[in-house]
Amino acid sequence: MVIVPIEPYGATIHKTKDNPVPNVHKDFHGALSYGLQFLEDAYGQEGVREFLSGLAATVYKPLCDDLRARGLEALQDHWKTIFDLEGGGYEMHLEDDTLVLTVTRCPALTHMQEHGYAIADHFCEHTRIVNEAVCVAAGYASSVDYDQSAGSCIQRFWKE
Repeated sequence: MVIVPIEPYGATIHKTKDNPVPNVHKDFHGALSYGLQFLEDAYGQEGVREFLSGLAATVYKPLCDDLRARGLEALQDHWKTIFDLEGGGYEMHLEDDTLVLTVTRCPALTHMQEHGYAIADHFCEHTRIVNEAVCVAAGYASSVDYDQSAGSCIQRFWKE
C-alpha cells in the first residue's frame, strides 16, 4: 500500500487573515466512511490501521508537534476547535493528568445519518487509530470507548 502525503491538517482548519471562515467540509466524513469500508473489504482491519497510521503521521504532524511542545493543552485546543466548527456535542475536562473528552453527539456520524451515507462497519475505530498515532509520536497515550450506534464516545489522553 502506498501512502501519499497530503496537505497538512492544520493548514485547512484554522482561520487566517486571508480566510476568515474555516474550511470545513462535512461531506468528507461520508467519503472517509466509504474509503474505510473499501480498505477493510480489500485489505482487512490491519490494512485500515496501516493506512490511517501513516496518514496521521503526515496530516496531523502539526498537532503531534504541538502536543509535544504544549502538552494536553494542545489537544484541548484542537478538540475545541473541531467540535465547535462542526457542531458536535462534547464535554472536556482534566481528570488528574488525563484529558477526558466525552462526545455526546458525534458531528461525523450525525452528518452521515442525516444525509443518508452508508457508515463503515468500524467507522469509529479510525478515531482510536488516529489518536494512537498522534499520541505515540508525541510521547502520549490514548484510549477510546465508543458506541457507534449512539454516536458517542469517551476519549482519554495522558503522558506516557
